[in-house]
Amino acid sequence: MVAFVHTPVPLRASLTKATISRSAFMGRRATTAPVVASKATVRMQQLPVFTNAMAEFKAEYPDFAKRGWGATVKAERWNGRHVMAGWVILVATGFVKGHGLIPDASVPLDLKQWGTLAALGNQQPITNERAIILIAHVHLLFVSVAAALAPFAFQDKLLLAPGEEDEKPAGLIPPLTFGLTKDAEMWNGRVAMLGLMVLVGASVATKTPILDTLNKGLGNLLF
Repeated sequence: MVAFVHTPVPLRASLTKATISRSAFMGRRATTAPVVASKATVRMQQLPVFTNAMAEFKAEYPDFAKRGWGATVKAERWNGRHVMAGWVILVATGFVKGHGLIPDASVPLDLKQWGTLAALGNQQPITNERAIILIAHVHLLFVSVAAALAPFAFQDKLLLAPGEEDEKPAGLIPPLTFGLTKDAEMWNGRVAMLGLMVLVGASVATKTPILDTLNKGLGNLLF
């Protein structure tokens, strides 16, 4: 579940406002006086639909929310990582397909050897190319699940530990920071998700396969 969450973001620590003072020579005149405002009160306008969705999910499904599932920042970060990995897989799939690196790509699977796994719900068996790509995605899925449930010591966790607080929401527009930072990763994940939506939409609108649409978008670099 993708959770685009927006919370107020501080603008700056101090502002100025116009005040009215009296002068013996000019009567009333406008002056500027500094007004110190805390970061907790001077905020950008928030979108309550996102914050309300998080609060409602936490109230309705507390067991899921406290583990990091659902409408949480943790879920959005990992969704972004999966989409970025999906882009790598799409490019790699287009490259190996376009350069003939899949052996016997057009040969259909033998129903006697593979049974119903080769048909996927109909009597027309899938090709060896499709089977190899499908199994590759299944392997990646298992790796992703393992990374979520039992990560290595150097990996961050998908699930929240008991009593662990979730990350602070990044906001509708996360802070723009460069380098290996969480803000940069959030930007990359959101751009990747938006790009995948554009790719699928363009493929559906033009009635062309996704790999062909991707190849055209990359200037025919894949095949």
